[in-house]
Amino acid sequence: MVEVRLKDIALAMGLITGFVFIISLAVFYTYNLLHSGDFCSCTEQIPILIIIVASSGLFVGSFAYYFLIDKIIRNYKAKKDLKRSLTPFLRLLNKDEEKVVMLLLEKRKLNQADISKRAGLSRVKTTRILQKLEDKELIKREKRGKINLVMLSEQVMKIIE
Repeated sequence: MVEVRLKDIALAMGLITGFVFIISLAVFYTYNLLHSGDFCSCTEQIPILIIIVASSGLFVGSFAYYFLIDKIIRNYKAKKDLKRSLTPFLRLLNKDEEKVVMLLLEKRKLNQADISKRAGLSRVKTTRILQKLEDKELIKREKRGKINLVMLSEQVMKIIE
C-alpha cells in the first residue's frame, strides 16, 4: 500500500486551494470589469489575466508531477525487476513464446488478434504459440464470441504478484 505522508496531503491541499483561489480572483476581476463598463480589449488587463491563468495551470501541473513522478519511477523499477527476476524462466521459452508472455505481462489481457499484431506474428503462428503455452499451462484462453481473450494462467499470476 502507498504510504501517504501528512506533508504531501498538506501540500496537495495548499496547491489545489491556491489554484482555485487564483482562478476565482481572475473570474471575479473580469466579472467586475464587465459590469462596471470598464472592460475594453485594448487595455492591458486581459494579458494579465492570461498570465495568471497560465501560471496557475503551470502551478497545478507542477503539483501533479510532484506526486506522480514517484509512482511512475516505482512502477518502472517494478517492471524492470520483474523482467530481471523472470529472465531464467523466459530462457526456457523460444523467442516468439517469450514475446507473447512479455506482452501478457505488460497488458494482463489481450485478444488473440492484438497479440498477433503486437508481436509481429502471423495469425497461424500466433495460434500455434498460444496452443503450446496453453499446453504448458502458462496461459489460458477464453472464448468471447468470435474473439479469444488470452491471459496468463492463475499459477503464473501467483508467481509474479
